[in-house]
Amino acid sequence: MAGTAAVPSNVHAESFGLRSFAAKAIIQDLLMAFETLPMPPIIPQSEASSFGPRSTKPICIIGAGCAGLYSAMILESLKIPYVIMEAQDRYGGHVFTHRFNGAAGKNAPIGDPARYDYFDVGAMRFPHIPFMARVFDLFQKRLKLDEKGLLIQYHMDAQRGPNDPDPTFAHFNGRRFCEAAPDHSSKADVYAVSKTNGGAIDDELVQRGSSKIFSELVVKPFLAECTEEDTADERFRKIWKALVREDKHSIRSYLLNQPPFSLVEGGPKYDWTVSIVEWLETFESATGLFDQALVESIMDALDFDAPAAAIHGPLAHISAKEGDEKEPYSWYCIDGGSDHIVEAMVEQLPEARRPRLNCRVTKIESIAGEMQVTYRGTDGLHTVETFSQVICAIPLGSLQSIDFPNLDDLSYMKRLAIRSLQYDTSTKVALKFKKRWWQDPEIMGGPDRIIRGGVSSTDLPIRKVVYPSFGLDVKDAPGVLIASYSWSQDAQRIGGLAAPENHTQLLELVKKNLAQLHGITEAAMGDVVAFKIFNWHNEPHSRGAFPLFRPSQFTKTDDAQSMFASLKTPGAGGKLHFAGEATSVHHAWILGALNSAWRAVWNALQLREDAEELRRQLRDEWGVPDEEDVKLLRQLSAAQRSMPHRF
Repeated sequence: MAGTAAVPSNVHAESFGLRSFAAKAIIQDLLMAFETLPMPPIIPQSEASSFGPRSTKPICIIGAGCAGLYSAMILESLKIPYVIMEAQDRYGGHVFTHRFNGAAGKNAPIGDPARYDYFDVGAMRFPHIPFMARVFDLFQKRLKLDEKGLLIQYHMDAQRGPNDPDPTFAHFNGRRFCEAAPDHSSKADVYAVSKTNGGAIDDELVQRGSSKIFSELVVKPFLAECTEEDTADERFRKIWKALVREDKHSIRSYLLNQPPFSLVEGGPKYDWTVSIVEWLETFESATGLFDQALVESIMDALDFDAPAAAIHGPLAHISAKEGDEKEPYSWYCIDGGSDHIVEAMVEQLPEARRPRLNCRVTKIESIAGEMQVTYRGTDGLHTVETFSQVICAIPLGSLQSIDFPNLDDLSYMKRLAIRSLQYDTSTKVALKFKKRWWQDPEIMGGPDRIIRGGVSSTDLPIRKVVYPSFGLDVKDAPGVLIASYSWSQDAQRIGGLAAPENHTQLLELVKKNLAQLHGITEAAMGDVVAFKIFNWHNEPHSRGAFPLFRPSQFTKTDDAQSMFASLKTPGAGGKLHFAGEATSVHHAWILGALNSAWRAVWNALQLREDAEELRRQLRDEWGVPDEEDVKLLRQLSAAQRSMPHRF
């Protein structure tokens, strides 16, 4: 398809991610710890024989987001019956596209201006890095999105010539900067944060820059013990060992407890002050996000800084098309909206097995070797159905509201994990203008100043502005702009204006911030003809944007228990399974949903008569996720059977 580069897509591809290694290491460490505790030995008995009688009834999948739909696709391929229940009137979960023109936009062909009257409320961009191969396997092999022309380049940076300056903006401490502006300042302290200019940061640190400081002094020390001779596995093992020692820390507490540092050997020493930490958070993260687990941040930094050779080299042979000389893009998005992904997933399922919408599950209970599921339908009445097993593929905030009256169905650790594992907040505000003023050279100050894709950043309440990467060359494409994209405390604050009675104040704030950021008048932007604000914590079926763990929520406790590991094992005597990003190491990415769905199905197969044959088919057709190891999954299952109270 013209305009679409070859993308590596193979579920059997080798993984290169630190998170992938960490997921296995967490389970290995936990299993090793059991050997030192006074408890019954792990019993290597047959998995199926230890769970009592088998039921031949369908499996119930709760939730029709990516985890639930992927679970269904796998079960369909294995010819195992299932039922999908979804509480909302739509499927997709965090894959959610809002169209200002409704069905007219959804049904418009590629290149038609009406098609681009949208923004993606949830998932909107997909990185092309090695451990994301399963995502592109879904997009290409299963759903044929590339053949449909739906996989297009996402511009993380604004589209421009190789020698052209960046036309996007940054606005901090009341000062604006744009590299493409003819009067832009070349001085290091553009935002006047140095002590010389009345700020709180040492001049030398400002000259080095927040990005380099974070990379050199926070991330790179975890690579210190690695050598060029180390294999990838050895390198990850050393990094993870160093990270585990610091898992009790957030980024903030870790830095504030570090000894003084210098920028060069023998140079002046600087203390890690609160001011320095706040400066780094402001420019490199979101307000309050340095309170997340240090482990989360370091794993992201190392995985997403993968060198180009690692991105394009080892995987390039997998799906390179003959005669296609294009290099794969670094990031992709979906032309017309990300909900085309879940639409295509649903189309893979027989009509009789597609999601039942508006079915809100209120109770799950194991009774007589089967699982009873109570749900409330559109008629307001409660209905009870019986299934062989249940896969819960919903966010933990929603799962917490479901009643589990049988005390043996959920262990203490599972209940603790469901309640405690941290989710971050995210808010998007999209404005629809009469036209794409940011692509108008007269408004922006010349043809080299227009913005095509990319992101502008600020410490103003809107925080980040995301320019569309789609419809860039479509005449009269609608003027839809993600005028504010925020996380953590920033998202909570602007999300506080989501109620209808606050919309006037919201629009005034966002338009004012946009004008300040871009250095133009509100009048120049033109009228706002429609808008949408969405805060994921206020969404009743989600109650959180994405998992982002606090300190010590990944690894095991001193007494060999782990909230994270507890959700990777079944409940209810092997008949209750958990899927979703929180049960994967890949937080905030569709990959986490897919990997967790695979593992939930793997565990569910243990109760089938032909379990080993089905698991062989699962591995052959769907590979093994980058973060899983079937040997470890078997050992974890055996450990749980011996010590269910610890999971």
